[in-house]
Amino acid sequence: MTRMSDGRYAPAGSLIGMVQRGRGLGARMVAEDPRGTAEVVAGCVRWDWRWDDADQRAVYLARLVRDTGVRVEPAGEAGTGRRHEGAAGGAEDDAEGDVETLVGRLERDWVEKRWCGPADTARALARFGARAADAASLLRRFWLWTPHSHERVAYLEALAVIEPAGLEGIYAECLWDCEDAARLMGVERAPDGPEVRERLARLREDPVETPEVRAAASARLAALTGPHGR
Repeated sequence: MTRMSDGRYAPAGSLIGMVQRGRGLGARMVAEDPRGTAEVVAGCVRWDWRWDDADQRAVYLARLVRDTGVRVEPAGEAGTGRRHEGAAGGAEDDAEGDVETLVGRLERDWVEKRWCGPADTARALARFGARAADAASLLRRFWLWTPHSHERVAYLEALAVIEPAGLEGIYAECLWDCEDAARLMGVERAPDGPEVRERLARLREDPVETPEVRAAASARLAALTGPHGR
């Protein structure tokens, strides 16, 4: 893969922007129209859009290549992880302080597009629970826009204790996410329903999936469909 050096992503709401970020919704859209989205998948495989090497893409992209049938040249080794423009904090950011201080820090990070570090602030805010409700909209924005995919779980975990209402759709989307931790969260928390059960069954059987996620999907599905399930 060739690592992009400028760190510029497409808008978070566009298909290419979601696939660049490893978002679950992007993978779902590709699955619904594999032929029409093959070019997007090919482009995101040829270029390494990860913010740095901590961000996972291998399982995510392997599934998209398989589902679309795109032909791509064999990828070389990715370059050394680097942090692009706007990545470093001053993001004095020691993740300590009261709610007002932490919300202010998160607001500055958003304005300055600092992507590395706000997850620590999110974890600090989570300790205040519902008292940190003023941070909820910012946390949702970071979850949607961050290119640093391995920090996405921190924003969602913070929202789960600060403002948990309305997260069911996000948990379901996590079943398609690029990050192992996000998929595990989706396996554990996605609300029961036909689509969720179908996805759990696919994760359980998918040889591309990690052993941990496969085992968790198997256990959740058994709990939903066993003697005490439906």
